[in-house]
Amino acid sequence: MAELLRKDQKVENTWDIESIFPTEEDFWKQFKEVEEFLPEIKNYKGKVTNGAKELLEVFKVSEKWGIKLEELYIYAFFRNDQDSTDSKNKEIYAKTGSLASKFGAEWSFLVPELLSVDEEVLNGYIEELDELKVYKFDIEKINKKRPHTLDPEQEKLIAMASEALSASDETFAALNNTDVDFDDVEDKDGNKHVLTHGTYGTFMESPDRELRKNTFFSLYKYFEKHINTLASTLGGNLKTKKYYADTHNYSSTRNHALSSNLIPEEVYDNLVETVNSKIPALHKYYELHKKVKGFDDFRLYDRSVSMIDGEPIKFTFEEARDIVLEAVKPMGEDYVNNMKKAFTERWIDIYPNKGKRSGAYSWGGYTTKPFILLNFDGTLNDVYTLIHELGHSMHSFYTRKNQPYVYGNYSIFVAEVASTCNEALLTEYLYSKFEKEGNKEGMLRVLNEALHGFVGTVYRQTQFAEFEHAIHQADQNGEVLTSEFLNNLYADLNQEYYGLSKEDNPQIQYEWARIPHFYYNYYVYQYSTGFAAASALAEKIVHGSQEDRDHYIEYLKAGKSDYPLNIMRKAGVDMEKEDYLNDAFAVFERRLNEFEALVEKLGLA
Repeated sequence: MAELLRKDQKVENTWDIESIFPTEEDFWKQFKEVEEFLPEIKNYKGKVTNGAKELLEVFKVSEKWGIKLEELYIYAFFRNDQDSTDSKNKEIYAKTGSLASKFGAEWSFLVPELLSVDEEVLNGYIEELDELKVYKFDIEKINKKRPHTLDPEQEKLIAMASEALSASDETFAALNNTDVDFDDVEDKDGNKHVLTHGTYGTFMESPDRELRKNTFFSLYKYFEKHINTLASTLGGNLKTKKYYADTHNYSSTRNHALSSNLIPEEVYDNLVETVNSKIPALHKYYELHKKVKGFDDFRLYDRSVSMIDGEPIKFTFEEARDIVLEAVKPMGEDYVNNMKKAFTERWIDIYPNKGKRSGAYSWGGYTTKPFILLNFDGTLNDVYTLIHELGHSMHSFYTRKNQPYVYGNYSIFVAEVASTCNEALLTEYLYSKFEKEGNKEGMLRVLNEALHGFVGTVYRQTQFAEFEHAIHQADQNGEVLTSEFLNNLYADLNQEYYGLSKEDNPQIQYEWARIPHFYYNYYVYQYSTGFAAASALAEKIVHGSQEDRDHYIEYLKAGKSDYPLNIMRKAGVDMEKEDYLNDAFAVFERRLNEFEALVEKLGLA
């Protein structure tokens, strides 16, 4: 079957980016406005030191034009993601990216200038003008950067160097995306299949063990071939991040990265320590997996195959929509009614087409809809993906509805909570539904999905986080990050987590080379903390009080109006303590025991 072309998609199945710009002409008109404004930005230099009124003017102007640029960038990004084969889309995206870089460089004076004003004087400005009070918390956060901010000219030079300093990242992207060339893979019947990043996940979930094995070997053969180059790109990326940390007077790269989100480093260490203490539960999960599948020689290429044989449950998009709307009912009527807008107001780009970005995400700006990109194929996993991305979009919806522009977004640290909480609600709903129907296969499939999701997020992302911190520490200590060093470190860590011998699975030593998150600067740990917090909160939403549910909605409304940890405390989770992690693992172990009891009852193990 030929791949669907973008022009053949039904309008009702696509996202409504025309709500941002009705026509391309409208886009270019606004592009020109922003472009022509760039030379005027220099006129605002020095104003923030002239008193409250001029400070307010600078804030208002930067917001006005920041929103205009945001709209341009989002539109260009979506155009490119919906069909990257269209050269016009590529042009729009490239030009907008360049404009955004120039815009950021021109405004780079703002924070250093703010910090050149004495803190007491700055606070006095806020008290002087009521309109400035909305910026009080934002200025408080900026004040915390005083020890880490250089003078305006130095900051501009660093901003201008960002393009050159991202060369390692671009080389990795080319090797991992553009230039990638995997060998075709054979299934047990000798049929050949084209391996891509997009098909890799599907093949690794296949019940055909020969196909999984050949896929695994083919993928890592490519990365082994380029392993020295990829060690160099990762090493270059780490040195860039260390440069930014050093020039801004942070004690380490991690300190710099976590400070940006106002997160104490103890949160990171607590996560790694707690997950390591729970590795026996992960080993139990894989022992059960091995037992159910009947493998004498369980290998790493067996990790992703479903424990449940037979044809998987399939859903139409309409069925998926109805399921997620039922699943989130514990959130309350207002939440459900607002979520319905996603389906009636075309927030979602539903189906795959040629040139469309793979995977899924939720994104948008302060003045746009909270859009969702999907590649819906009707699997149970796709239903989970839908409710996950809707969680992000509802977070954006409530934040923008209740916060001014300055706080109209949310920290990455709290972002995954809203999405994975929805996933937990879906698990609760579907398990209960299938249990009432006496559908034990459905119950097994839901538990299998929930367990697989927990392992893939909490355990796997913490493994990544542990590796990431180790290589940053090695770089900081002057260790040369050779491919051999990285391979050995990763293989040992993988063996520790999964309990599967590195000698029996030698290809896994190259896995670090294909993980883009290692280029993101201490990003992955937030998947684990967010998932664990969401798991704990979902229990409260389903089994707790109305007050618990109200607290959760207040978290969705908070945006960036407070410190991330304070926002989570108000929601009902203290992430500086280990309790939420232990609560999440308690849910995982309960579901693991339920799954084990079911497979034994049905004689599957």
